Amino acid sequence: MSRFFDPISQTVIEKPESIDPPSLQSLCRGGILQSLTLSNIEKVSDLPLPRSIKCTIGKLSMRDFHIDLERLGPKDHVRKCYPATCHLTGEDVLIKIFPKNTDFTLSDYDPSMVATFEEDGHLCCILLPTQSLAERIDKAKETGSNLEHSIIWQTITRILHIFQSGQISPVTSVTSASVMYHTNGHITVTTHAGDSGSVTAMEAQVDKPVYEAPEVLGRQDPDSKAHSWNLGCLLYEMLALEPAFYDRSGVNPFSVFMDIMQGNLPPVPPNASESLTDLVNHCLVSDPSNRFSLQDITESILLHNSKNL
Repeated sequence: MSRFFDPISQTVIEKPESIDPPSLQSLCRGGILQSLTLSNIEKVSDLPLPRSIKCTIGKLSMRDFHIDLERLGPKDHVRKCYPATCHLTGEDVLIKIFPKNTDFTLSDYDPSMVATFEEDGHLCCILLPTQSLAERIDKAKETGSNLEHSIIWQTITRILHIFQSGQISPVTSVTSASVMYHTNGHITVTTHAGDSGSVTAMEAQVDKPVYEAPEVLGRQDPDSKAHSWNLGCLLYEMLALEPAFYDRSGVNPFSVFMDIMQGNLPPVPPNASESLTDLVNHCLVSDPSNRFSLQDITESILLHNSKNL
């Protein structure tokens, strides 16, 4: 007897194990989708097959996925987003459930979303798992490894692009938890969920990393150079596998604020390349007039790229 969770009815369903061999049609469908993967399921329409067969191959349903009860937690039920395995491809995915009349396009919602289908009055969205920068850093610490420098350069290039686009205010910070890596190679950035753009010195006295520049904490009309500081904090964290500014002692959170205002930066790990170390030291400068601008950072990235062609 097999047991699985049905996210539509919110019930556990038990079914006897099937002893019948799979049909030729299901084997062919599984073979095609294994070759394409869910990320490229839309390419079914390009196959040299009759239209009716292509529709059958590409039409997903909950029967194609298994939700393991052991992997579910309370937050999954609250978010209505469930970890699952695709029977057809063996891929781990997330299934997000919405009311059927939900109005959005795939690109509007999440770049990790690869497909949708309707079932029993609900819209089921298939997302590929993502990993945050914070999770990557934690994993590297657990395994005693470091983040690859190529990944670090890719990440700061993406964050820089977001900053230059003007999508994020200089008084709003980007944290390592809000930088997301998608299995299709995309890197996305969201602003800190609790950030209202009104951080004060007293609010910085908390037991968590601080990414805000001195002029943001001091409310001194920050400009885009506050982004340079924020990027420097993220770069340091990728190299050191710990935030640049947080209460290391656990007893004096105000010292974090003082370190930021006075520019007391812990040393960059010796395993960091000279170019990345130089970039950190030019971004984490308390006086904005002496700090790298976003254009300066762009030039550093271009210089690095030209040396590695």
